[in-house]
Amino acid sequence: MLLPTNLRSRFLVLFGIIFLLGSGAGYSLFLWYSDDIVRTLGSRFAERNALYEKSKILRVLVREITLAQKMASSPVLRNWVINENDRHARGRAISEMEDFRRLFRSHSTFLVMANSGHYYYNDDTGSHDPYVPRYTLSESIQKDGWFYATLRGNQDMQLNVDTDRHLGVTKVWINTVVRASSGKAVAVAGSGVDLSDFIRSAVGSSENGVTNLVMDQNGAIQAHPDVSLIDFASVRKATTKEEQNTIFNLLERADDVAALRQSMADLAAGKGEVQTLELQVQGRRQLTGITWVPEMRWFVATFAHPEAVPHRLPLPTISLALIAAFGVVLLLAALIVEIAVMRRLSRLDEAARKLGEGQYGIRLSDDSPDELGRLTRSFGQMAEHIANHTANIEQQVQERTGTLERMAYTDFLTGQLNRRGMMARLDMERNRLTRLGQQMGLLVVDIDYFKRVNDNYGHQIGDRVIVEVAAILHDNIRDYDACARWGGEEFLIGMFGMNHIEELKMVANKLLEEVRNRRFDFDGTAIAITISIGGHLAIPEESIDTMLQKADNALYAAKNNGRDRLVVHGENLS
Repeated sequence: MLLPTNLRSRFLVLFGIIFLLGSGAGYSLFLWYSDDIVRTLGSRFAERNALYEKSKILRVLVREITLAQKMASSPVLRNWVINENDRHARGRAISEMEDFRRLFRSHSTFLVMANSGHYYYNDDTGSHDPYVPRYTLSESIQKDGWFYATLRGNQDMQLNVDTDRHLGVTKVWINTVVRASSGKAVAVAGSGVDLSDFIRSAVGSSENGVTNLVMDQNGAIQAHPDVSLIDFASVRKATTKEEQNTIFNLLERADDVAALRQSMADLAAGKGEVQTLELQVQGRRQLTGITWVPEMRWFVATFAHPEAVPHRLPLPTISLALIAAFGVVLLLAALIVEIAVMRRLSRLDEAARKLGEGQYGIRLSDDSPDELGRLTRSFGQMAEHIANHTANIEQQVQERTGTLERMAYTDFLTGQLNRRGMMARLDMERNRLTRLGQQMGLLVVDIDYFKRVNDNYGHQIGDRVIVEVAAILHDNIRDYDACARWGGEEFLIGMFGMNHIEELKMVANKLLEEVRNRRFDFDGTAIAITISIGGHLAIPEESIDTMLQKADNALYAAKNNGRDRLVVHGENLS
């Protein structure tokens, strides 16, 4: 190559050559580094998005699962399953299932009997008679295989995405096993979340290039924006070894399949909360975040194209700035890049790292009008949004956890403690009274001839009698004593720090008199109600079972000697 003889022209030519070579080298280096940053940001975005999708799924399903498990453990429901043809048991069970139905998200419940195969179902359309089975399941029918697989399985709760062959509805079904006292599976009860509602609420994404999906432990797809990829009836297919639509069918490389299986195994074993992979999915490179949801035994995965990761660096503009700076002088260029680019990228990268670690109190200040300034401000807004959303989710989870705890220890009809809540209170007070050397008074209260009330006036009046008697008992004991619905028409009162039998008898006689003299008038129907009481003044050294047995024996004596009376353990009739 001949250089111009003119020194100025030669300098310009040489400078142009050096500029082009240096610019090419600098541009190539910047491309490599920017790609690494994009991968880092993309991986952290995929992680955070997977955890965010997990929180959405928990928000949709945890309450539903808890309600289904509580319904399946109901003694009233179990009694009907064992005595399906008992009209009284059926009426009580259907009434309780209707109460639960109104609480479920889809306002629907189902119950399938193991002995008869009868499938009872009702929803908010009101078009179904809850007392009549919709249809009967059979082991010879392939589509009914989910029910028998659930009965034979070792899990008390399973989620199954399927279309009911008779109802014609597609849902995420929550199948909970009803067990007899022997532990034998005798029925399956539960509810379902509409599939389109679940996809919209749990895996929908407004981000371009971002796809969320849910899969079970075998990789069978349970939720996906593309419904054709969902593996319906996974519970039955897993039992019969049928071919399933799995996430592994979307992968093209054997190494990717092995890596994904290992990540799923590690997460299910508790090795970390979330993992990221780079996979080739349906012909496109995807940054993949995956997390384990142990409450449902599901995995949540987020696929994001690196090109679609939010707030990608404005590479062309920054590269031109770098090339221009390099053309002036290398040292000056290095200083400019350090001040104008690298320091700001470093702060942004550090902020992304902290965000990935769950440190949401990130404050980035950059008033520059360029792309990095906009990116920094957008990142700060994203961090603030994630922080607010995470705080909101945590508050909702805390509130709903408190509500579920109250439901677990409170009788839904009377608002008093239930058996579980009372046992916890007795155990706590027994330990406290043992330290103080004080005694505990127990009164077991039973409504006399309550079956006649239900038979003569109906269960609705019977329930109102239970509610009013519970209110009388609660209003006539001390504030620090406890009243619980012990079961059916039976109540248990615990009086703590009571050391004289006469105090116990005075309270019991007052309760007898209050109930005896109360006018129970329900919509013009007047009913005379009395109660029988068994009492026991226990020392804390006695076991709770012993205390309860003595009080219960006293109640038995009261009911066998005329009722409407108090019998204290160890004393003659009063």
